[in-house]
Amino acid sequence: MAIPKEFLREDKIKAIVIIKNLKTDEIYLYKTDDAVTSYSKERFKLDLGMHPVKSLQDAYSSLGLELFTFEIDKEAKEEENLDDLLEERKKYWMEKGSRFYS
Repeated sequence: MAIPKEFLREDKIKAIVIIKNLKTDEIYLYKTDDAVTSYSKERFKLDLGMHPVKSLQDAYSSLGLELFTFEIDKEAKEEENLDDLLEERKKYWMEKGSRFYS
C-alpha cells in the first residue's frame, strides 16, 4: 500500500485520524498534533504487532494492511481542542452506525 497523499505533506497537520477496516467497517479514531508523524508510528506499531488496541491489532494481523485505510478524518484549526474534536467525530461516526475498535 502506498502512503496516502495527505500523509506526505511536509507541514504538521493537527487532526483526527481514522483507521478503517474495509472488511468489517470497524473504525479507530485518534487525535494528533502531527498526522504525518503519527501515521508512521501507528503503521510501525501495527506492522510489528505492538499496537495498544488489541482488537485493532488482532484484526490487522489477521487481515493485513490491504484491508485497512488510514485517512485524516478531520483537520483541526490551530485554536481547536483535539479532545473536543475527537468526541465530536466519535459522535458523528456513532450516528452513522459505525462500530469502534476499543
